[in-house]
Amino acid sequence: MYETLKILHFIGLALGLGTSFAMFTLTLATKDLEGPERAKFMMRASALSKNGSFGLLLLILSGLGIAFYRGFANVMSWGGGAFHAKLTLVVVLCGLVGVMQATMKKARKTGDPKLMARLPLLGRLGMLTSVMIVVLAVVAFK
Repeated sequence: MYETLKILHFIGLALGLGTSFAMFTLTLATKDLEGPERAKFMMRASALSKNGSFGLLLLILSGLGIAFYRGFANVMSWGGGAFHAKLTLVVVLCGLVGVMQATMKKARKTGDPKLMARLPLLGRLGMLTSVMIVVLAVVAFK
């Protein structure tokens, strides 16, 4: 059971972090497109964000499963300060994903280019936060 939970955890990681890198690459690749054309493309490409949200959900659920399986006190003490910092960044990432989803929904509804302009920055912050979570996980569970 533990191995299955770890596999699901890594699949969630691949989905979430992979989505962040894919969106970053697509943002860079569309720099030369005209504003309306770029916005239209990025709105379609935003379908990738569902992978990121599903990955984050899978990470959280499998992480909770691991904690239940191993015992919360055991996991908390085993990971130490790096693990607590990782959990803090997971909460921050959940907030960022929520803000990104709300911004994307509003941008789709209104077509406001100012809202669209916020998304790349939010995406980069999400990607940086995700990378830091991975680094802290490696430090915590070496």
